[in-house]
Amino acid sequence: MDRSDVSFTFLDRIREIEENIEDGRFQSALALAVTLPDICGGIAFPELVKRGRDGRILRDRSGEPSRDTGRQYSQWVDTYGAPFLKKDPADEAPYICGERLWQLRCEYLHQNKGFDNDTPDTEVRFHLGLNCGSSICNLDTEDGSDIRLDIEELCRRICLAARSFYEENRENMDFALYNTPVIDFTRWKEEAFSARKVLGIVTGDRIYGSGLKAALGQYYRLAVSGVSWEEVRKKLKKEKPDVWILGREFLKYVDHEDGDGKGPAVFILKEPGSGETVLEGYPYLDKFMDLKEMRRTIRSGQEGTERKQDA
Repeated sequence: MDRSDVSFTFLDRIREIEENIEDGRFQSALALAVTLPDICGGIAFPELVKRGRDGRILRDRSGEPSRDTGRQYSQWVDTYGAPFLKKDPADEAPYICGERLWQLRCEYLHQNKGFDNDTPDTEVRFHLGLNCGSSICNLDTEDGSDIRLDIEELCRRICLAARSFYEENRENMDFALYNTPVIDFTRWKEEAFSARKVLGIVTGDRIYGSGLKAALGQYYRLAVSGVSWEEVRKKLKKEKPDVWILGREFLKYVDHEDGDGKGPAVFILKEPGSGETVLEGYPYLDKFMDLKEMRRTIRSGQEGTERKQDA
């Protein structure tokens, strides 16, 4: 995965539900848990699509067949989720079917209704609870119109069903289609800043130079280090660094090379407490500077150099 891509995968969603349960965030756990059959249903039953009265397939804005989400959802629960939604493995049927879980999902996510015990005109009423003991679910009326659900147990069982479905089908079904795209903009900016750039490091301390290259080199197309100008130039071959990090004694070589008006960003390494006079126009990097602070300083200096060149 690219460093700037921190997209949430299918398994990330399951893990977050489990973490919410452990932390007692039951509303968040339930909201995420009832979406798992949405994802799984779309993967398992792509052929279930919406049709008009004339039988023709309805299409979405991109021209693709429009998912019949309710049928996909219910069929996945009844096919793959049912074994995990039984109070006892020997039970013939699960305590909640696909149609009812779809109803719960819609009411909880979109309407937050159907949970009022005194609503007389609701066909099925859900009574959400916590700490129901060993009881996963009780039907409070003989006709099944009142269903009591333990949130924690329901979420755990949906997670078990979804994880089992993933393990059985990850080789022949594409779960990546349902990843949630997320970009870490700090990492993205670092990569955009240096993805095609070259870094040169010249310092008399070989061990420090090698360590600096290892720490910063991952953000550059090419990074080289050495203890002399000749060594670094040999490693660079025909490449011209966009960024130089060097001891003050090597600055004269950079100035000599910069004759095209498009010079690199130059940072001078400084021993802390050395009392060196600051050269105007050259930012300093303390050798014991925090790595994150060093990257920010370099990025800021490089951006400043590019603005001057564009002016």
